[in-house]
Amino acid sequence: MIGLAVNVAAIQLTPWLQAHFAQRRLLIGLCGGLTIALLGSFNSATNWLISAYLVINGLRALLEPLLSNYYNQLIPNGQRATLLSVASMGFSLAMVGSFPGIGWLIQHWGFTLTFGTSGLLILLVGLGWLLNVKLHAVTED
Repeated sequence: MIGLAVNVAAIQLTPWLQAHFAQRRLLIGLCGGLTIALLGSFNSATNWLISAYLVINGLRALLEPLLSNYYNQLIPNGQRATLLSVASMGFSLAMVGSFPGIGWLIQHWGFTLTFGTSGLLILLVGLGWLLNVKLHAVTED
């Protein structure tokens, strides 16, 4: 029930966020927030894990309409359905591989270590991406 209330509140917040922040900056910030919440999973205190769960749910609820709007702006109408179908299939294939793997890791490492490490890996990939973007920006000047 609380998760549902957080999701509804997050969705209601979406138009305000879109009016006050650039789309790209907003998406990067929300993904950063998700990463921080996953990193918070290293803390095994129940209250902390419940809070992280609610934050992750709220941020995911925010991201879905923002990504949909972003796709609609970037992709021409004639190509949108095909590209979104391919993206959806790619996501499904990734989940087919990752869900059993994450389940196995939870059984062997435990919940907190598995999700905390997931957050750490996402942080490292994100920092690598940012470094790559910065390096390309410098070489283009």
